[in-house]
Amino acid sequence: MFQSSLSHKKLKQIDIRKNHHYYLNAPYQISVLTPEQQKFEQQNESVNSQQSYQNNSYTQYTEDLYFRKHSKLFRDLRSTSNQNNNNQLNNINQSFIFRIKSKNHLQEEPLILDNLGQRDKDKKTKDLVKVLHEMKKKRQKYIQKEQFIPRSPIPLLKRQNCIYLDEPQVEKLANHIKTLPIINKREPGLNNAQQNDTQSNFQKLTNHGNLEEQFQSKLISLQQFIFQLQCNYLLYVKQSQVRQQTYFIEEINQNDQIIMQLMKKRWWWCESLEKSEDVQFYWSQKLNQQILQKQQTHALFDITKKRVINPQIINNHEEFLKFAQEQKLTFIQQNSRIHNHLDLYQIFNLKKNLLKFINKYQTLANEELQQFFPYSINVANIQDPQFNIYQIKYKLTNSLWLVKPGEQLNNHSQIKLCQNTKQVSDFITSELKNSNRVVDSFIIQQYIKPFLYQKRKFDICAYILITSFNGIVRVYFYDEVIGRTSSKEYSDNDLDPLTHFTNSQIQKECKSFSLYESGNKLSTEKLQEFFKQFKINFREIMISKFKRIATNIFKSMFTQMVLRDYNFEIVGLNFIVDTALKPWLIDANLNPSLIPDCPFHQKFLTQLLDSVFQYTLDLLHPPPLNWPQNKKQLIENFTIQDRFSVIFDSRFDSEILLELYQKDIN
Repeated sequence: MFQSSLSHKKLKQIDIRKNHHYYLNAPYQISVLTPEQQKFEQQNESVNSQQSYQNNSYTQYTEDLYFRKHSKLFRDLRSTSNQNNNNQLNNINQSFIFRIKSKNHLQEEPLILDNLGQRDKDKKTKDLVKVLHEMKKKRQKYIQKEQFIPRSPIPLLKRQNCIYLDEPQVEKLANHIKTLPIINKREPGLNNAQQNDTQSNFQKLTNHGNLEEQFQSKLISLQQFIFQLQCNYLLYVKQSQVRQQTYFIEEINQNDQIIMQLMKKRWWWCESLEKSEDVQFYWSQKLNQQILQKQQTHALFDITKKRVINPQIINNHEEFLKFAQEQKLTFIQQNSRIHNHLDLYQIFNLKKNLLKFINKYQTLANEELQQFFPYSINVANIQDPQFNIYQIKYKLTNSLWLVKPGEQLNNHSQIKLCQNTKQVSDFITSELKNSNRVVDSFIIQQYIKPFLYQKRKFDICAYILITSFNGIVRVYFYDEVIGRTSSKEYSDNDLDPLTHFTNSQIQKECKSFSLYESGNKLSTEKLQEFFKQFKINFREIMISKFKRIATNIFKSMFTQMVLRDYNFEIVGLNFIVDTALKPWLIDANLNPSLIPDCPFHQKFLTQLLDSVFQYTLDLLHPPPLNWPQNKKQLIENFTIQDRFSVIFDSRFDSEILLELYQKDIN
């Protein structure tokens, strides 16, 4: 029936092509036979086809012949064609399509029927052998390409299903290439490029060794720093090989963005999406009483903890354990829970209580009442004796006064600025007579005439860290401070809040915000340069005075504390410098704002909070001993920023305070 001269080798090469389809198309030829002859010819052809192909699971149609088989089809076609008219090509009564289908395709794929009679009527019959030879030439061209892409109507699958020259299926095609005999040659020497590659590889190995040494050195330094902090609290937390803690941040807002970044840097911490008792670190804007109630309480002073331990000569974690056992340090479990608040709400947030504790401490310590805190009184009713004394004493003065709520101060909009004593008296009287008032009492505070920065008012914000671990309270003063400036020039007659209040919440409402300084903020270096004009070393003189004031503030409220494990608190202190260059404390706030106003401010807050976590989180949950290879580069982010100065230690300072207050009780 067909003329073909395909050899077994060629058919084998055809079968190599997997996952692809080939189409053989012989156009329609007009038959010259009579209808009876055509019918007889079709019957003979059908019988022969059924006998030859029935066992090979072929599918045959009388109108459009469709054969579904692998490359073996060509062998069968050759045998069939040889049986008809001595390999002579007979008239093909209808067009036909042969489809060579791979083994990897599903047999359930629907048959493709293509009616070629309408579009191929005018074409002449071509020799089937020529068609096959043309296909062979095209296939050889495709093999020479980097990627073999057949012209198939079926879309290509993923890239991994394509055949490449380096795959075994294609390598069989290169068997006909003759291989030359191997000639023993002397290996040539390395050229300059190869020598450079060898040297670069050696340098990489050397650098890798150096990086590993640098990592181990920095890790040991970090471990020594943490162990020193642990010894200050007479406790020890054994480092594990691999450990992971969980933390939870309640009501994430702009205040917590830096917290999120710092926690992600500590790769051994994992964020918990649910509030549970299993988390080791709980961060929130407000105090969580449930956590504190479950923590162990301690006495304000314990004579057994009045000792100092100095482990500076130790530089190995195995020696840390041995030293801790010798010094009888308290071994802390690795599941200790930390909260970012102490029970200080009644002391700092209630301004009337803070004022009472400061006045009492100054009286017991025989210090001048207005040594570092402006003259202030708390007024709860019109008949208050202090209020009457104030009206008489400052009746003739014409200075500015501040009136604040005696309870919690939510924002500076609650502060009333008065030009004289009469305005203060009128405001207090009207508010106390109001039965619908929100506050119960008011604090009258003398306004400090400020030292100006470029004709504008400024104040200085400092931070202290209060920690309570293992029954020991330590207070740290952060040595870097930040200045806050006003957007308008200062004037006593101008009562605009933008002139007198420097907090960002108010200053951002001014159009000239960030006009003079980015974010209306001044760094410690800027303040150092500014005070240098007046022959004052800001770091050595001013910051030292800030530390003494902060120490007295904490001593005044220490006896009111309830010591629990394990908590810490960040407290913001606002100072102002008067025209005589004397610093004053004007306010103290729990939970200060951690929202940056400029890039410098963000860097400042990031360094502050990172140092806080080094003194708290890393102390109780130190990094594991084994760092994954992809985490070792993060050691660069753990630079020891020892910018905290100790201003209070309950092991040595609490005993004197308790004796002082005990005398007052007796």
